[in-house]
Amino acid sequence: MLSVRLPAQIERDLIRYCNAHQLSKSAVVQEALAEYLVAAEAQAAPAPPPAEPDLSFLAPDDPIRAFIGIAKGGPSTDEWMAITRGDDWNKP
Repeated sequence: MLSVRLPAQIERDLIRYCNAHQLSKSAVVQEALAEYLVAAEAQAAPAPPPAEPDLSFLAPDDPIRAFIGIAKGGPSTDEWMAITRGDDWNKP
């Protein structure tokens, strides 16, 4: 059992909503609290680790395997092009 005090305006809005949808105050508050807790848990859950690239198309001893994924967090293609060809590489 739980008792909750609501500000007057929220209680009036809750009563109006319950009357319009033919629901009890308890049902509406229980549903709202359940949704709130699910959303809060989803935000608190750690992000899954990034997926490893699928290298099944490469032979186990292929030397390119050593280079796959090393550019994560590195310069973008545009940044590399500017570094190697100058700042005006992409201008008409």
